[in-house]
Amino acid sequence: MSSRPKDGKQSVTIGFPVFALAFAPKKAKVFVGGGGGASRSGVKNTVAMYTVNEYTLSLEPVAKHEFGSDEDSVQSICVHPKEKTIVVGANQSQDRIKQGSNENCRIFTLKDETLLYQTSISTVDGLKDSFQKVARFSPDGKYLLTGGTDGKLSVWSWPECHNVIPALDMEGEIADANFDSASTMFVALTSKKCVVISLAKGKTVWSIDKPVVTQSADAAEFRSARFGSGSSEGYLFMAVNAKSRKQSYICKWKTDKWAMERSKLVAVKPITAFNISYDGELLTFGAADSSVNILSAKGLQSLLKVPNAHNFPITSLSFSPTGLTLVSGSADGTCNVIAVPLGPAGSSPLSIIIIVLLVLFALWLLVYLASGDSGVNEL
Repeated sequence: MSSRPKDGKQSVTIGFPVFALAFAPKKAKVFVGGGGGASRSGVKNTVAMYTVNEYTLSLEPVAKHEFGSDEDSVQSICVHPKEKTIVVGANQSQDRIKQGSNENCRIFTLKDETLLYQTSISTVDGLKDSFQKVARFSPDGKYLLTGGTDGKLSVWSWPECHNVIPALDMEGEIADANFDSASTMFVALTSKKCVVISLAKGKTVWSIDKPVVTQSADAAEFRSARFGSGSSEGYLFMAVNAKSRKQSYICKWKTDKWAMERSKLVAVKPITAFNISYDGELLTFGAADSSVNILSAKGLQSLLKVPNAHNFPITSLSFSPTGLTLVSGSADGTCNVIAVPLGPAGSSPLSIIIIVLLVLFALWLLVYLASGDSGVNEL
């Protein structure tokens, strides 16, 4: 049996620049997307699935789909929370784009460890050289949220793929978008603007036109946002970069009053990727210095920093459903599988359960052995 890496991480060569990552919702399987783009570089545009060994921190290839050499690289991936369905953002050929028929949002199903193409829809303006930067399923699986570099933001019914509300023009490249845990609203942001919109009415619940960072008067830009869940329910977490590129912050907003509860300087380089664990207890970000970082969602304490995790900045991050591992991806063509630290501030509920069960088993074993010794002495 392979041993666990002593430094708590394993670098795996993927073979193509990685731009998107997403775990399956219930199993240790991760989908990785990227590629060389529409060129003759020989680097395939690919979406691939790997099984993650959460002990050895290794990746085992299971399935993959390669797009045509005249098509673009994979820029976004999301996995349905209840079905074996994967949505991939990858532009079609330049000819299709010029014709206004770029069906860039590709839908696959997983069957017998094979990725089967089902259909495609267009989520970006057909005549523009834009791409789908964001794709997210709602936690209840009823909606698909897509956002592109053209500023177009759409909410689709699932599986019909009809517009639930009219497409929104965010007036700038979509930096990130995500649903809340109840699937009742979503957050979307560009570098300059953040909005929270109700799904029921399609109305803006809250918006802010300028990033607020209490520790700095420098001009700043939004980078990413995630709603909390579980123990962090009722909060919105934002990653904000100073325009000077010398500071980056995590901001924690209370959603009942839309008031910022805390802002913390977390790096002296811009944040390039951001995510939250399934249980809502951990945050992770990748910085332009190629470091991977894990924080407590409760107090924003630093729990782990992996310096120089990649040769190029991190493009994507995803926690496993168990919360035991974190996978990072980079344009350098590698993924890092990282062991999530255990401890009071960094333990996921599953991790705590495992520790408690091990302690109970050890106590039972001690009692059993003690009772056995007593019996032998009496004989």
